[in-house]
Amino acid sequence: MILKVCFLGMGSIGTRHLRNLSKICREKGIKLRTTAFRTGKTVLQDDVRRLIDREIRSIDDIRGRFDIAFVTNPTACHYQTICQFKEYTKHLFIEKPIFENSTYALEDILPPRGSVYYVAAPMRFTDVFLKTKEFVRTHKVYSSRIICSSYMPEWQKGRDYTESFRTKKALGGGVDIDLIHEIDYMTDLFGMPQNVVRLTGKYSELEMDACDLATYIFEYDTCLVEMHLDYFGRVDNRKIELYYENGIYVGDYIKKCSYIKYHNHLKEYPEDVDHYYREMEYFLRLITEPEHMRNINTVENAYKVLKLAKGEL
Repeated sequence: MILKVCFLGMGSIGTRHLRNLSKICREKGIKLRTTAFRTGKTVLQDDVRRLIDREIRSIDDIRGRFDIAFVTNPTACHYQTICQFKEYTKHLFIEKPIFENSTYALEDILPPRGSVYYVAAPMRFTDVFLKTKEFVRTHKVYSSRIICSSYMPEWQKGRDYTESFRTKKALGGGVDIDLIHEIDYMTDLFGMPQNVVRLTGKYSELEMDACDLATYIFEYDTCLVEMHLDYFGRVDNRKIELYYENGIYVGDYIKKCSYIKYHNHLKEYPEDVDHYYREMEYFLRLITEPEHMRNINTVENAYKVLKLAKGEL
């Protein structure tokens, strides 16, 4: 089997996906033919460059059709990129969030029959999330608190955070959609809420024009979910708390463990679990075994989650 793929963006996200895809294909005996469509001048690391068969700078340089295109460029470019490349690829892997706002015509980018368009949802592949999902399935939850707080300037050592798309509203930056992971996995746990209250703004001294704080209350039939997302927290904090009859269940994504406070129960997960690798394995099965797999994050679902993040339920 030969897979012809194109990466539309080779930043940190694109290179991570390329490394994982290459490793999986080697393990499965799949030959990979990789094209990188690049507009930037960043010098790629040696190991990444060795995984690329061809670099192109223009659509006119495309030869033939790809099996998969990875949309891993800035969020504000996603819609135009998808529209441009639909005719050149069968399947699409679209990095989250799907767009920077909900003003686009979704019907223009729906996949044709036989194609898979998947929007990234890597946190759903972590052991902590899978344990949490099983807990929600087997317990009555009264309320939940979800938080993701960290200091964004320290995310990528050696890089000037002010040059990141995350700081620029026009490029799809802002903590409300950049950290859409939390809203995505919440909808997988509880479904779509009935109502949402959303407050966002720029409150810290970070040099950016996009929002650095977003808080939500999501209303469901049987529970409420509170959510806090920020770019300025100096102590990394990413967890979910579930309040139920016998205590508080905690899923900690930083420490990679879950526990129940009341029962003093603790279960650790291996530190070497790579949920991005797990997600890529799932995506390859999704396109090679469609009769056995369900697309857990279609463009329609990702669009609904984006509208939630923007308070447009």
